[in-house]
Amino acid sequence: ARLALTPSPCSGVGLALCQRLLEEDGRIHLCIACRNERKSEATRDLILAAHPAAQVSTVEVDLGNLASILRAARELRCRFQRLDFVYLNAGIMPNPHVNFKALWHGLLTGKVLHMLTTAEGIMTQTDRLNGDGLQEVFATNLFGHFMLVRQLQSLLCGNEKPSRLIWTSSSNARESAFSLSDYQHAKGQESYSSSKYATDLTSVVLNRKFNGQ
Repeated sequence: ARLALTPSPCSGVGLALCQRLLEEDGRIHLCIACRNERKSEATRDLILAAHPAAQVSTVEVDLGNLASILRAARELRCRFQRLDFVYLNAGIMPNPHVNFKALWHGLLTGKVLHMLTTAEGIMTQTDRLNGDGLQEVFATNLFGHFMLVRQLQSLLCGNEKPSRLIWTSSSNARESAFSLSDYQHAKGQESYSSSKYATDLTSVVLNRKFNGQ
């Protein structure tokens, strides 16, 4: 059986992805990674209700917590010899609120359609530091995924059949929200957009360095 690891599948896109994978190939062993054990078990039960013969396991991981990532990676390395697919889908946008002044300006300047499509300038978030001293959105949306991939490299590279890594971005990813001098976006109010643009950049580099493996 092929093995697929999917972080944050408890609802939305992640849950739909799990269901679609099993519809496409019922032989896949699906390992769902959630930060909440109760929710991950509930998701597993929901998936098994639709696919009773499926192989579905769980692993607890908080992608905003480095110790949790290292612990989960050790567990996965002990449980599995390889990962055929990894779907990186976790993401947070804490305390989003609308900037009505910017929205009004968009109406006056004719940019409102662009703003509503991309949320540029009108959807701001309040970020904070996590327990590791990193900006919470950066840590969860980018750094946590990156560290998980690096820790699971032995299960992804050097196998007979290449593994596939799929990292979800967003139409909200914007270069204008990102700065290398403030890559954690500690000084801005569009941390989600910044983290998703940084995800795109990191994906390109991972592709260049590891695609051959």
